Amino acid sequence: MKNSLTGRCLVEALATGFLSFAISRISHSNNNNFEQAIVVGLTLSLLIHLCGRFSGAHFNPLVSFMLNRQRFGRGAWSSRLFWRETLGYSGAQCVGAVVGFRLDPPLETGAVFANSAFAPELCFSFALLSLILVWSREGRVCPFSQPLSGVVVGMGLSSLIVLGGLTECGIYTPAVSLALITEGAQGVSLLMLAQSVALGILILLMAAQESTQNASLSDSTPNEISSPS
Repeated sequence: MKNSLTGRCLVEALATGFLSFAISRISHSNNNNFEQAIVVGLTLSLLIHLCGRFSGAHFNPLVSFMLNRQRFGRGAWSSRLFWRETLGYSGAQCVGAVVGFRLDPPLETGAVFANSAFAPELCFSFALLSLILVWSREGRVCPFSQPLSGVVVGMGLSSLIVLGGLTECGIYTPAVSLALITEGAQGVSLLMLAQSVALGILILLMAAQESTQNASLSDSTPNEISSPS
């Protein structure tokens, strides 16, 4: 990405803070779960289209880790730039989320998430990350080649928020999870573990797919060389 890391981190912090503020603010309303999910999804869509071509519109440490892994490939683990960008984005997003919630704290402080929320949080986090991965390119959500990705991801998040409300989960990001912890919520650490497991599974699947593709290329190269012109 051509823009400076500091500038991109600032955009990520501001956008994540605005999204978190919107989540907290809508919780004060009398709207039902479906209506709240639509508002959050539309807010995310707007932010993706505004920020996607500048910072990549990650707004979630899991997404930053996944998309930077996509961008850097197998050499990500040994790349200082990968870790610098991923940790920089993640820190900015967490700060933004905490500040966003503090600007307008949710009415229901001290919420308790049951252990039964672990499985649905894992499954829905995996679904959201998979959707973002499919609709991203070169570490960005909403690249030039896929201008509708913001709408698709936003509506996907709305659907998963509705499902999360039915199963008493639905956070899907460590940044908002941390913000909820600062507001006194309990049981959030278990949901953060579920989010991390979902990311780990997806990273393993990405590595397996890369290995399969490399093996296919290796098998086809000798055939191409030996084939008559």
